Amino acid sequence: MSALMCRVELNKAEGIVITLENKDGNIKHTMVFNGEDITTTSEGDSGTSTITQAPDKITMDCKTFELTAETISCSASDTTDLSSGGDFTINSDANLNAKAAVDVSVDGVNIDLSGSAQISATAPLIKLQ
Repeated sequence: MSALMCRVELNKAEGIVITLENKDGNIKHTMVFNGEDITTTSEGDSGTSTITQAPDKITMDCKTFELTAETISCSASDTTDLSSGGDFTINSDANLNAKAAVDVSVDGVNIDLSGSAQISATAPLIKLQ
């Protein structure tokens, strides 16, 4: 491991800046506490990732985001949006359950449904066109 350069800057106008540089690995980690938010940046040859935390928002910007846990629980008191500029895949090694209090909409150029044992549909009115 190469020698690391560590620096802590204290400034009443700019805030606190903590920097750790690994010149041999061409990696630089920086934390900035500026009085408005906290920004953590990691820079290297493979890219840059940034986490910004403000009192009302946390933003992450990176090339690859990975999360591993035994249990993950996410909830929103308002809207949840998930989107992808490429393929979007959902997998489960057990049951996959989707439920809505009002409507469920699925839209696509081609929609394929398949079941290895059965496909069931139950409603007072089932409309196929």
